[in-house]
Amino acid sequence: MPAVARELSPAPLAAAVQAPWLPATDVVGDPAVRYGTLPNGMKYAIMRNATPKGAASVRLRFEFGSIGESEKELGLAHFIEHMAFNGTTNVPEGEMIKILERQGLKFGPDTNAATGFDSTTYMLDLPSTDAERLDTAFMLMREVASELKFDAAAVDRERGVILGERRSRENAQLKRAIDTLAFTGPDTPYAKRLPIGTVDVISTASDATLRDLYRRYYRPELATLVFVGDADPALIEQKIRAKFSDWKGTGTAGAPLPRGKVDLNRAAAFDTFVDPAIPEYLQITSLRAWDDPKDTLAERRADTVKALAASMFNRRIERIANAPDAVIVGGGMGLDTMRDAARVTVVSLVAKDGYWKDAATIADQELRRALQFGFKPAELDIVKTEMVSKLTQAAQQAESRKNSAIAAGILGVLENNDVFTSPQYDADFVARVAPTITVDEVNAEFRKLWDGSPRLIHASSKTAVTGAQLAEAVAQSSKVAVTAPADVAVKAWAYDSFGTPGKVVQDTRIADLGLRTLKFANNVRLNVKRSDFEPGKVSYLVRMDGGNLAMPKDKPGLGAFVGNMAAFAGTAKHDLEELKTLTAGKQVTPGFVATEGAFVSGGTTNAADLPLQMKLSAAYMTDPGYRPEAQSKWAALMPLFDKQIGSQPAPLLRARLPYLLSGKDARFGIPPVDQLVGRSLDEFKQVYAPISASAPIEITVIGDVDEAVVIDAVSRSFGALPARQAAAPDYAAARAGTWNPGTGTLALTHSGDADQAVAGAVWHTDDDHDLRTEMGLEILANVMDLMLTDTIREKLGASYNASVSSTMSSEYRGFGYITTSSVVDPAKADAVDAAIAEAAAELRAKPIDADMLARAVNPEVESARRTMRENSFWVNMLSDAQARPARLERMRKWVDMLQSVTAADVHRLANAYLTPDRMNRIRVTSEKLAAK
Repeated sequence: MPAVARELSPAPLAAAVQAPWLPATDVVGDPAVRYGTLPNGMKYAIMRNATPKGAASVRLRFEFGSIGESEKELGLAHFIEHMAFNGTTNVPEGEMIKILERQGLKFGPDTNAATGFDSTTYMLDLPSTDAERLDTAFMLMREVASELKFDAAAVDRERGVILGERRSRENAQLKRAIDTLAFTGPDTPYAKRLPIGTVDVISTASDATLRDLYRRYYRPELATLVFVGDADPALIEQKIRAKFSDWKGTGTAGAPLPRGKVDLNRAAAFDTFVDPAIPEYLQITSLRAWDDPKDTLAERRADTVKALAASMFNRRIERIANAPDAVIVGGGMGLDTMRDAARVTVVSLVAKDGYWKDAATIADQELRRALQFGFKPAELDIVKTEMVSKLTQAAQQAESRKNSAIAAGILGVLENNDVFTSPQYDADFVARVAPTITVDEVNAEFRKLWDGSPRLIHASSKTAVTGAQLAEAVAQSSKVAVTAPADVAVKAWAYDSFGTPGKVVQDTRIADLGLRTLKFANNVRLNVKRSDFEPGKVSYLVRMDGGNLAMPKDKPGLGAFVGNMAAFAGTAKHDLEELKTLTAGKQVTPGFVATEGAFVSGGTTNAADLPLQMKLSAAYMTDPGYRPEAQSKWAALMPLFDKQIGSQPAPLLRARLPYLLSGKDARFGIPPVDQLVGRSLDEFKQVYAPISASAPIEITVIGDVDEAVVIDAVSRSFGALPARQAAAPDYAAARAGTWNPGTGTLALTHSGDADQAVAGAVWHTDDDHDLRTEMGLEILANVMDLMLTDTIREKLGASYNASVSSTMSSEYRGFGYITTSSVVDPAKADAVDAAIAEAAAELRAKPIDADMLARAVNPEVESARRTMRENSFWVNMLSDAQARPARLERMRKWVDMLQSVTAADVHRLANAYLTPDRMNRIRVTSEKLAAK
């Protein structure tokens, strides 16, 4: 048997486990998944999984999306999805969401649906797999499958909601995507069949038209139900069969989804898209003939070779983008499909403003360089290491996979007619085949990926550019001969030793929290908690006092500069590209950010890589590089960022609101770009250098790791540093007097479409010093969210949603607020204002009823319980366990305090905070509207 054949041979197994409706293959499916097909044709997949413990994810997918619509039905697949929540045979209009809220599911995070080009999926994430919730979930999914009513009045009410959603998503990026789809696949349906549809059809479609489309495609033979959760698969299968076996399609089935075609002989073409709000993109596409081979071991090996080829090319692009004089911000090569029409190979680059021509040159020449000279063995070794390591880590952390992620994975694999395999199987396979893959083989495959149709080249720019200009730029670039890439020398790792390992001088256990707190002789503090929440995973957070509290007010955006550029600045002894090579295959994270009160390095690693992560974090935080490439990257990114958020009202509000509420204190939110671009490495160094040399450091590590491993890793990194301060400055002046929004309306202007506005309000509350008040305000915000969703979305049809939230600072005295905002047509802004004022007045006037309280509290409690089973919660809550031990009491009381919130508490807090004298109105409108 040839070596490659031996490597492809599967491990012995009594019977390959895979979906029975797929063709037989030599790939061994994950035996944990139970598949089945009902007599009516409905398919299902069931898998037991205990992350989160006691919970489950249920998905019902239909093989029907927007490309199945006729010209008179554009947007109706998505409209049907909306109507699933608006009345069925057994669930009155408006009751489905309320039923789920009472059982602890929140609309959005736990209850949702999505319509794509070729599928529609309904999603429930159950907080518990008790009989009541399971029965409710299957009952509601069964209602969706065949019992939607399409009441004419309900259809009319929903039109405004969908138009509001369409309005909120209409932006330059979407317009560019449509333009690119139309250019690359003019004979495919995608550019003309976006799920959101057209205003005309949404505004006029009848209930009968919706019902007819629903009956054609919501049929058992087009449905797949996936259940992943902490329940007996046999029980779930029994419930599925009992609930869905009697389902029969009504009327004539719809035609197969039309996928269109691609002309592989089309001549090379050039096209451009111009919009002042768009980043500058350059895209080169080549199309190849469509094929859909069986998911075999040989195909998986071929896919592995393709992935390695793309990864090597992308590393080259990263290196160019991270150079000090870079004119591109990022990008890379990807492989995609136009199902049943073509396979797609694409290179896409994002350039600095005004540099689309340079991006075209880079894309053309780097592609030709790779095609002509290929890649080198050293490059292949790095990407092999990364791939094998990533899959090995995934296998080791398989029990940490969340139900929702597994369910999405199963659906995605089945949609492609492939076999769902376990992480261990995937890791073992790649570990076997990687050594057999040669650089010559990868180079040959890379050339095949680009040996398709003549290239289609598309550019996006803020200023006028024509296809002819783009063609000329590429033609000029193609005249330049390319040379073989130079070898890149990499230094040896410079941070193995930080000095003599630190000694522990204080060691305490807090039994009820399972927490061990230690202090080293140099005053570095360490908090360790071993958990079984996420097997194979370790969360860490290094907290160095300072952060935005230490930032000067006359340097607006310096905190944002640190957070976005620290990784690019590298360390004193290694630049970012060297660090990527030196840590290839390791689960580590570079850089750090500035939070309200600290500089923080945090993320997820594993027990084996924790020592390296501690050394990497120590190097970044105490020996920063201040390298010029960070300054260059900042100058390139800020205009792009500003244009993107500035062209949409909701992102603009999120970025600017804290800045406005603080009286334009630049430590809050994101100030305007003309202030941001002035930030520099020298300013950062001036603030950070003295802090990095001596500020207190507290490290928290939570997860699947022995305490001794953690202590040793910290002792050899942070614990070996020179002595740190025992306590941070109190920053008293920086913490005080931060609330200063003034009176009247907080107004912003965006550069997007004239029919997009935000109407809302903000009320001043308090900081988070009192847990009872914090929990009460969280529930008050939830109640207002429920009220305004009912009024603004369902009754007025003015917006897709009404977002309400409570924010309370832990660092700045008195800084806290409840805010509500909705993306609306400017003509409806006053009506939304009135609805907000009416809701606040109603909450002040009388206590809410028991049902409203339950719908506000139950999802929050279930979310809290779920969160407390995650390492990320503990690592954040314990991050200052020694600096501020009093806050540990918050963790002990959190869930109980949430559950104890009463209607009287909500009423009291509404009267204390939701008052006219504490309110500022919010309005974000388009500059185009003002121009009119």
